[in-house]
Amino acid sequence: MKKYILGLDGGGTKTQCALYDIEGNEVDLINWGPTNHEVLKGGYLALKSELTLLVNYLLKRNDINIDQIVKSVFGIAGVDTKEQYRVISKIISELGFSNFVLCNDAFLGIKAGSPNGCGVGVVNGTGCCVAGIDNAENKLQIGGLGMMTGDFGGGVYIGEKLIQAIYNYYFRCGEYTCMLDVIPEELKVSSKFDFMDNVLHKIDAETIKVSDLNIIVFEAANRGDILAINILSEIGESLAASVNGCLKELKFDDSKPIQIVLSGSINIKGSNPTIINTLKEKILSKYKDKIFEFVVLDRLPVIGAVIWAMEDIISRREIDKLFFSTPSQSVLV
Repeated sequence: MKKYILGLDGGGTKTQCALYDIEGNEVDLINWGPTNHEVLKGGYLALKSELTLLVNYLLKRNDINIDQIVKSVFGIAGVDTKEQYRVISKIISELGFSNFVLCNDAFLGIKAGSPNGCGVGVVNGTGCCVAGIDNAENKLQIGGLGMMTGDFGGGVYIGEKLIQAIYNYYFRCGEYTCMLDVIPEELKVSSKFDFMDNVLHKIDAETIKVSDLNIIVFEAANRGDILAINILSEIGESLAASVNGCLKELKFDDSKPIQIVLSGSINIKGSNPTIINTLKEKILSKYKDKIFEFVVLDRLPVIGAVIWAMEDIISRREIDKLFFSTPSQSVLV
């Protein structure tokens, strides 16, 4: 029977699942809903249900059975602790997978964006997280647990900072911000005393998504709004602190450039460069003796899961030929 590998990139907003044959040919790519147990209303049980539906759909659509999948890599947001790893590994095993890797989705960007499979991945999307893989394949994840681990970043965080800025102006003697003038119609109120009631009602009714409000902060920063710029600078500093911690704990070959791979919608689609510029500045000033390449990932992170799964099946030279024969990322430095 024909053999396949599977890669999955599961996030808090969407999931992508890729099926490849062991020669490196794409067979299928499926887009799905969220598979982060922390955002699913049913927690782990809902995650198991979603993964079951997704895997069964994939198998049926391609007329294969699960025994034909010889290696899988699951990069899932919400795999942040040993206990989460244990529970989600058990779920994947119960689906019928035996030879698989489970990790936080932050690791996938490294495999997708770095030709040698090493570096530091900075995910800044719905949430944020930093992960590293050094030249000896040692792995480390920093952050991913929100404010408990000081994760200043992600679309939800930026949206909450926008709401906070308006609330501060209304009630806590906060400074004026042009974000007050460009908030969506759904958030506008005739009286400031109705503001938070309106916000909470719109969120509960799903008329607005907090994460979508991040666009307003970027637009305000482009207009020179100091408060918006400070919000983005704070995120850049926080992410840089995690990257610097990763560089301290792991051992990289200093004779070659260390790749810092940036992924996630905020890093890729953010219309103002303050986060990335601050991130670069703080890393370069901390490690003046190291060489870095800052890479904005322009291929799907799920490809990182595919490449990772292939590492045990085909040679590095074949992987390079398949995925890195032509540059597929934008190198900033």
